[in-house]
Amino acid sequence: MTRPDAIEPNPLRSRLEAGEQILWEGRPIRLAYTFRGSPFVFVFSLVWLGFMLFWEGSVLSFRSAPPFFSVWGALLVLLALYASVGRFWVAAREADRTWYTVTDRRIMIRTGAFQQRTVEVSLGALRYPQLEEGPRGIGTITFGPMSPFVAHLGGGWPGSRVGNASLIAIPDAARVFRLIDRARAAAP
Repeated sequence: MTRPDAIEPNPLRSRLEAGEQILWEGRPIRLAYTFRGSPFVFVFSLVWLGFMLFWEGSVLSFRSAPPFFSVWGALLVLLALYASVGRFWVAAREADRTWYTVTDRRIMIRTGAFQQRTVEVSLGALRYPQLEEGPRGIGTITFGPMSPFVAHLGGGWPGSRVGNASLIAIPDAARVFRLIDRARAAAP
């Protein structure tokens, strides 16, 4: 499936400095980006949704139940719907708006489901790059220690992109990792 913005040029190219060379540029694999994280979180969100629907149905069936219970239950049903379905839509939207560029001087990441933000990391300042590779060479390269909490949640959660810069769900991740490692060694 082609992205709606697949013909759009990489917006990070406009940020290149004089003499800066692009070593690699790419975008995340949409499916891998969208459905990353622990399956436990997805199963938990479905169980939570089922419980909250049961709660709300029970509260609404009792006419003497305080209105607070039905309002509280409705809010928790909405949260459970987001956790089990909505976050995947947000993560897919973010994947469609994500661009990665590695140059001989820095790594640039432009992302955001609703509000675009750009992160730039100097190759000379990179510490502890880590590669996590999955099936078919799709992987994530993280620069610095990653919070296990964020790693297990997956995409689509508000604030999940805060923290270390990462090239998430990229094709041929091991080759890109080696390329970054060589460029980092050659950086001043």
